[in-house]
Amino acid sequence: MSTGLYGADPEELRQFARELEHANTVLLAVKSQLSARISSNLRWEGPDAFVFRHAWQSSYAPVLGQAAAMLEATAHTLQAQAAEQESASS
Repeated sequence: MSTGLYGADPEELRQFARELEHANTVLLAVKSQLSARISSNLRWEGPDAFVFRHAWQSSYAPVLGQAAAMLEATAHTLQAQAAEQESASS
């Protein structure tokens, strides 16, 4: 049922943006921890290890970085939309 009201609660948008920024931080930390473990202290040799390390560096780690960047960009967009919502409502 529509009430004819459009927009969002600016504080709710800001809270969601903070949650996305936190998720970005966590994802980057996980990526960093895994990269360190895979590149330095993982005792694993042989062709499967080589293939996995290459896949991590060329595919998996960059995808995690891209996902983190998208979370951060979305958080910034939500912050801007919250400000726009307040301007439109005042």
